[in-house]
Amino acid sequence: FVLVSVVIVVFAAFVPAGQSRAADGGVTSTTIGDPPPSADAGPAQQLADRYAPVVYLREVNSNICDTENEGFDPVAVDFVLKRDDIPLMKSVDGTANGARELVKDAPSAADLYGRDAGYYLDYPGSPVRPGCVYRRYFADRMSTEDWPFVAYAHIYQEPGSHELALQYWMYYYFNDWNNNHEGDWEMVMLFFDANTAEEALTKEPTRVVYAQHGGGERSDWNDKKFSKEDGHPVVYVARGAHASFFEQRVYLGLAENGTGFGCETTRGPHRRDAMKAVVVPHTPTGPDDPFAWLAFDGRWGELRRSEWNGPTGPNDKTSWTQPVTWGNNVRDTSLTAPDFEGFGRAPLGIFCGAVSGGSRVLVAFTRAPAIAAGILGGLLVVLGLMFAYTSQETRGAYAYYRRHLHTFLLIGACLIPIAYLLAALQTLIFHIPPIGPFLAMMGRFPGVRIFLLLLVGSLNAVAALIFVEPTIVWAMGQFRRGRRPGVVESYKHGFRFIVPIIIARFRAILAALRQAITIVGIPRAIMMLVRMIFIPQTVVAGGDVPEKAIADSAKAVNVSVPRTLLTQLSLLMLTGLAGPLLALFLLVAIPTRPVDMVNFMSSIFFAFLYPFGVIGMTLLYERHRGGEAWQGETQTDGQVASAEA
Repeated sequence: FVLVSVVIVVFAAFVPAGQSRAADGGVTSTTIGDPPPSADAGPAQQLADRYAPVVYLREVNSNICDTENEGFDPVAVDFVLKRDDIPLMKSVDGTANGARELVKDAPSAADLYGRDAGYYLDYPGSPVRPGCVYRRYFADRMSTEDWPFVAYAHIYQEPGSHELALQYWMYYYFNDWNNNHEGDWEMVMLFFDANTAEEALTKEPTRVVYAQHGGGERSDWNDKKFSKEDGHPVVYVARGAHASFFEQRVYLGLAENGTGFGCETTRGPHRRDAMKAVVVPHTPTGPDDPFAWLAFDGRWGELRRSEWNGPTGPNDKTSWTQPVTWGNNVRDTSLTAPDFEGFGRAPLGIFCGAVSGGSRVLVAFTRAPAIAAGILGGLLVVLGLMFAYTSQETRGAYAYYRRHLHTFLLIGACLIPIAYLLAALQTLIFHIPPIGPFLAMMGRFPGVRIFLLLLVGSLNAVAALIFVEPTIVWAMGQFRRGRRPGVVESYKHGFRFIVPIIIARFRAILAALRQAITIVGIPRAIMMLVRMIFIPQTVVAGGDVPEKAIADSAKAVNVSVPRTLLTQLSLLMLTGLAGPLLALFLLVAIPTRPVDMVNFMSSIFFAFLYPFGVIGMTLLYERHRGGEAWQGETQTDGQVASAEA
């Protein structure tokens, strides 16, 4: 961990900064360049102007290509019309797999009118391999052309309803969340107890709905979770995904049609966009209508498989024609991640960190399915062989744990208060004024960010190694002698070995670092770290002092280095992944389950399974040392457990 982290941090410190954002991203008041004037300059425009949303988009630094920043602002659809580099294309058979043909270069709104689902606009770049192409394209044009921030206001009363809906549709050039695609349409909607825009001007909205990946979240107009600036709704936009939220949080989002699932953040720092409202008709009158693009049933972006498919326009959405019906079926809350995770291997930390990796795997399968399937199949075979090779140790650990279940469950349960204290300390440290801003500044570097995440996540593992591991090993020794130790007694005696274990491990790490500094000695340094695996067992079971513990641990490991490493890996996977996998299943299968509860359940699993891993390694130590493992013993209980298994 130390070696890898140092390399990552040093490398990241010298990575050159990317291109700077040309626009300052502040509040901009300019003339549109230039969309048609609103369809209604009377009460409808007054109503749209009164409640035009204020949008907050994440901006951490000025690096255009840094995906921690939101790379796109909501602009007029004219941004992609009458452009020589954005042609109108057609799929011959109307599917993503069909042959393509050019319909027209630089299409206008009139050219889109009446086109069906087989047509699409094709932007420069590939959503499968976006790189920084879309971000640079958007930033370059925003810096040289006059494009303010636009929200298209659609005022409509659903037949049979007594509510008037005021929708603001916002167009983004690209979606670079887990399911990258060209073009992105988002919407926020207000409801009035009125029949006309003129009547709505005399009243306040009753409720508001923010759209999120085909679904949405609702709020009463005066609910405390809903913020306003001079009566204008405040929208916190999810970085990359552009879903609209009421608060600054980390959310768990499911993309439309199940094409993406993962964490999305609305947290700051932000840039602020004040929207210019442009009223649009419900149905355009014909191809000469300035808003003829509202009759386009094709894709606002390249036609691809669902993961990268460009979206259809507002007129294709259920919320366009049935706003009240749609708004009545959205959620009251959104699924949020907790402000900090408790302990153990919290599923949200693992999940959020693995989402980008999972997306890469999906892309790999699409690009080269045969090769990707072969690699995945090979990995599964290797894992299967590893678990088969170490099955004796895992079965022996299970038999031993089951026999003394009560004691080891209670010992593991003590991880809960210990780790929550560490989590509270972690939160306190991150909120200390000098430290918090410094960490935020250093977090701009990807390598430092990874290092901090690893360091914070390792605190819980360190607590388990320091306090729980020697306690479990000591309790196992008492069971060998025919005694049934209590939990308090076990911790009392286990604490006596903390200092010598720390000293032994520290000396072993220093020795390994001295080898690693020479570069050529890195392989030897790695083996030195491997040989310290059994230090807790040699100190507690053998009564060794730190100097002798290192040598005795190496002696036990050398009996079978492959078995030691594979057993350690198997037990780590079983104890560290069981909880998060269960919790992730609950998050997907029951998305309304409170996230804090899911994290807690995962942590409980970690606390109760951790003794299983220590027992397994202690049994392996006994097997390698035979009758010498425990002072005064001729046959170990571990050998008995292995035989029973």
